Amino acid sequence: MADLEPDRQAARIRTVAERLEALAAEIESGSGEREEVDTVVAELRAVQNRVYGRRKRAASGTGGKPTILAYLLERLGQVVYGEELAAITGISEWPRRVRELRVEDGYPIEELGSSRYRLDSAEPDFAKASAWGLENAIRRRSGSGSSRIAAFFEANVGKVVTRKQIDYVSKIGSAARRVRELRDEKGWPINSHIDEPELHPGEYRLTSADPADRLDSHQRQYPENLRRKVFERDDYTCRKCGRDRAKALAAGETRFYLEVHHKVAMADDRAELSEAELNDIENLETLCHGCHREETAKLQRRRLQQRRAVTKGG
Repeated sequence: MADLEPDRQAARIRTVAERLEALAAEIESGSGEREEVDTVVAELRAVQNRVYGRRKRAASGTGGKPTILAYLLERLGQVVYGEELAAITGISEWPRRVRELRVEDGYPIEELGSSRYRLDSAEPDFAKASAWGLENAIRRRSGSGSSRIAAFFEANVGKVVTRKQIDYVSKIGSAARRVRELRDEKGWPINSHIDEPELHPGEYRLTSADPADRLDSHQRQYPENLRRKVFERDDYTCRKCGRDRAKALAAGETRFYLEVHHKVAMADDRAELSEAELNDIENLETLCHGCHREETAKLQRRRLQQRRAVTKGG
């Protein structure tokens, strides 16, 4: 033992025990004071250090994280304070261990504020833990932030991803702009709350990673506020086939997404059009990508026939 007077330390423990009994009675009567509890805990800690010395480094598998998990499991569904976790682990990095349990291992630990936590289930969410592992693996990749964002979307086709996740994997401060670049410049069919009412601001969904399913190149010309007005007016439903996303998914069509279409064909050279002509909402309607592609193909065939007729007539 570190202290040569064990009897003295034992006596201190007995004194602490008596004070704890008194505190228990005060708490039952509603007259207990926090400061008195702090004093008793400090006295107990002092005896602990004098008798046993400083806490030794834990062996592998018996460190802070498993200790915290065991403590939370014993108090499943109960509120646990950070001070308790600090006391049982003896480490200053206990918040990091709690985060690892929640994020890396998938345990549903609620953060209630003011260093309060609650474990809601003894069963970890392995899918959530696996998703975090994927995020971390992509984050560690070399290359640009844009390439990591693209890889993250491709690994989560059809799934909802958040701006927070994108910021994490990209390690850049302009992640939202890079998402817009993927959509507007490269044509990736990435839905936001503008295109899909089920999504919240800051949530995105890549509907397909197949190059054959890229957005119509003219879609970049329609501002977000205009797309939203058209889609809202048409109830996010294709005006040709009558499907919305829910109906398409029910039919097994996972690559469904919406585009803006001109009801009356516009000039071949859109650069000649004024903004008012291009964005006249009365001449715009909502079509799904498949129907829009069919309508575009029909228009191209009709124009080809017209040019041939003019050539023959000349």
